[in-house]
Order: sequence, then structure tokens, then C-alpha cells
Amino acid sequence: MTIRTVSPYPEIFCDFNARVTERGYRPTNGTVRDLAALGLILDSAVDRRFVLVSEDANEQGKPDDIMHDGTVVVDPAFGILLEADETGFYWRSELRS
Repeated sequence: MTIRTVSPYPEIFCDFNARVTERGYRPTNGTVRDLAALGLILDSAVDRRFVLVSEDANEQGKPDDIMHDGTVVVDPAFGILLEADETGFYWRSELRS
């Protein structure tokens, strides 16, 4: 298992099944809720970095969120998207403080 350092960026929900571009995902109600808890709306989150998070489970069925670092962007065709960076997916169990 790869060990990763906890990101300094806040976590927001991302439905990784809502992909509309190669690395872009549509925001959902969960995304809007998490941004509101940070005092943000979609428009004010543009160009900010976040950890995109979706619930997942490991092979034993224990919760182990799937995560990806990314940025909120404006796409000319789709509007505001959560854009995953090129570092790849990882799981919460790989994080260390």
C-alpha cells in the first residue's frame, strides 16, 4: 500500500460516476453542501484546490473513501466542473498525518 501525506486542501464530495470530460466531473448536491459548509458557492470555488471525495469500501466492506486532488474550473461546454489533477486516485486508508 502506498502511504500519502494528508492534503492541506479541504474535502468536497465528488460523484466519480458523473464524468463529462476526460478529468471533469459535474458538481452535485453533495458538492454544493460541502462548499456551503466552507462558506463557498460554486462560483466562488472556481480556481480553488480541493480533495475530491466519494464514499467507497475496501475488500472487507469497511469504509475507505476514494479520493483525488483537483480544482473547480469553468469548462466552456459544461460550465463549472470539478477537475481532477493528474496525480491519480487514492484511498483514505493510504493517508498518514
